[in-house]
Amino acid sequence: MNQVITQHGWGLDQSFWDNYKVEFQKNGWHWQDNERGYFSKNVKQSKFIKNNLNDQIKMILCHSLGFHLIQENLLDEASHVVFINSFNNFLPSSKKRNLIYRSLKRMEKKIMLFEAEVMLKEFIRRSFLPNNMSINFQTMFYKNLENLNNNLLLSDLKKLYTDKDSLKSFEKNCNVIIINSKNDLILDQDSSDDFIELLKKTLTKKPTLIELDNQGHCLTNLNFYQIIKRTLDNKYEK
Repeated sequence: MNQVITQHGWGLDQSFWDNYKVEFQKNGWHWQDNERGYFSKNVKQSKFIKNNLNDQIKMILCHSLGFHLIQENLLDEASHVVFINSFNNFLPSSKKRNLIYRSLKRMEKKIMLFEAEVMLKEFIRRSFLPNNMSINFQTMFYKNLENLNNNLLLSDLKKLYTDKDSLKSFEKNCNVIIINSKNDLILDQDSSDDFIELLKKTLTKKPTLIELDNQGHCLTNLNFYQIIKRTLDNKYEK
């Protein structure tokens, strides 16, 4: 039995994965979502189901900041890790660093002034560009904002401008798939490139890089299962 455990990113919740999971479950995968708790007190940290099958896939899906929120023991246990528009350091080392830092500080101020709802609506809208979020997702997201945990949102935002000297620990022989969007308005390209180079230096196996056209920081309007399946079958054509 193949397994998936997910970790959503900043300002989102486990419903982010609702459209992803359908095809996986139809094809017999066991799917679990971690929940950080930005809109709910039902914080959830999943565990892989133990069995004696050596050929099963234990996959982690991390979106954006999700890499820094997932439990390290899961990364150690995983046979496959998929990074979706992820990073080690969100702030790039380039000249754009200060500009992005100031933007994060403005977001931080909005949260402290209890103006997070308007800020988050704009942030998520930009995260989906050049596409639009679905009506169902938007309705659910706006409803979630009624139960916003400002303190957690603020503390995790600070993780975005706290530099990490090294890569978070996980199995060096792990199969890593990097999925990057060419039209990402949230994650700077330099930060993405730095993450890829760090993974190449750290891992025993060369990571697989998939670049998606016409997709933003949050993916939509695609069959994610087929992308993963083709990659696992070594049939994905760049």
